[in-house]
Amino acid sequence: MALFGSPGAALATTGAPPANPAAAPGVPPVTPAAKTPPQLFRGQEITADTCSPASLKAKGKKAKPLPASAPGGLAGKTVVTCTRINAPGTTASLAARDAAIRTARSVPESTDAQRLAALKSVRPSAVTPKEVTPKDVTPKDYVQLPSWCYDHAFNGWWYTRSDECQIRDVTVGYFEIVNGEPIDVGTAKHLETSFAYMSGDIDDLANQIRITKYFAERAGTLDFWGLQQIHGWATCSGDCKPISDSGLKPGNYKRDQNNDGESYWEPTHDEFGAITHLAPTWNYFVTAAGFEPSETVTVPPPPQARCDNAFSTDGNDMGDYTPGLSPNALLGAGCAVPVYTPTWIIYKNGLYPTVGWHVEAAQNSGLPGKYPSGDPLHRLTDSAKKRANGDRACPAAPTWVRPANKQCDEYPMRSTYEGAASATPQGTARSFAPPTQKTPTGDEWCEMDAAWGVPTGVTGPQGWSSCMLPATDNSHQGAFLGGFYKTNRVLDNDPFRVWVQ
Repeated sequence: MALFGSPGAALATTGAPPANPAAAPGVPPVTPAAKTPPQLFRGQEITADTCSPASLKAKGKKAKPLPASAPGGLAGKTVVTCTRINAPGTTASLAARDAAIRTARSVPESTDAQRLAALKSVRPSAVTPKEVTPKDVTPKDYVQLPSWCYDHAFNGWWYTRSDECQIRDVTVGYFEIVNGEPIDVGTAKHLETSFAYMSGDIDDLANQIRITKYFAERAGTLDFWGLQQIHGWATCSGDCKPISDSGLKPGNYKRDQNNDGESYWEPTHDEFGAITHLAPTWNYFVTAAGFEPSETVTVPPPPQARCDNAFSTDGNDMGDYTPGLSPNALLGAGCAVPVYTPTWIIYKNGLYPTVGWHVEAAQNSGLPGKYPSGDPLHRLTDSAKKRANGDRACPAAPTWVRPANKQCDEYPMRSTYEGAASATPQGTARSFAPPTQKTPTGDEWCEMDAAWGVPTGVTGPQGWSSCMLPATDNSHQGAFLGGFYKTNRVLDNDPFRVWVQ
């Protein structure tokens, strides 16, 4: 299909497909598509247990008794703190944790548009009046989490093509050192929620954190609960430099208080053709008057983001070649999570259904790219190689004369390394007509001339499929494919799959 129209008009983006296009006359609207789910980066990382007796005794040897002026009965005491990640909880603490999760989850999740507005709001030059208004998000606003983040709480980093989330349960222990032995005097627990988000439309990245203390229990008579604070700062590894870092605000470590931090980052290189990788994170520690501060807790970094100014297209991504389009041109910078394989979603009963029917038949015959577990396709950007793929799968007239108002559609698409002339090893052609194949509503999704000698009934992963189908469907789906590539920053040789619904 030839790309025309807006290159950003993606039919579906990874993680959050837009609403289905309006149905054609006589075709019932389809149920909104399911979202492609997040994936697990790694299991929950358990940092060293600094609350072990040996660790506490070592801390006690370094700590000094507090002076007589110390508040809350702390005078003369030697007191230390420690941290644990995802430590087992009591019945009471687990109930409090569940309540905190329910409270957080009750707030409506942010949309892709809101997150993009937040990214653009830190750079006024990137904002147009129609994109952000005073009632939209502003710099350093906390962006509400997607619901899937809570589904995977306490189980490591989960991610889509544009978002990364992790929720950990952190215990802060308070101990008095008596004759060299640690005595438990109190426990606090908090949710540590980390969320990084980005967009294919801007090469800035946001990383936020929220610390919510949900439980506190005193084991002795020492009164120090009103004297606690939390301090945090953001860091980043890789090709990144800071735009802004709010720290943790307001900094009061008390029950049900949200302490939020927002940091924004940009790549160190943004010249044409640049590709960079970066991984931001947060660090924090808790203090209580008189106690030694807790160790610095460093959040394990999320999967590396990739920001690039290297996305290009010549507009000919699938189906019949459209002459006269400009050669490969860079179309602006953006970011994505490259370890997540994005999925292009095609509908079989929307405005342009016939391509979906052809792709479904091609995938069911064994060709690669089928969501969720088929071997992925890989984007090809070389204009000459794409033209060769198209010429082999869809020879031009007079070899193949197109029926009236129809174009040749091929699968895998010409803009993939699995295309007809690029695939290794080479396969053979296949089709599903004659006879002409139709959708349940009568749209012809595969017409072929028997004189062309393209076999039917071919199966297996090698080769390609060709079908003549309505030119309008072909060209519009080509535009959607180009938009999908850009929205998801699918660069040359990046994998992706196709999901027919």
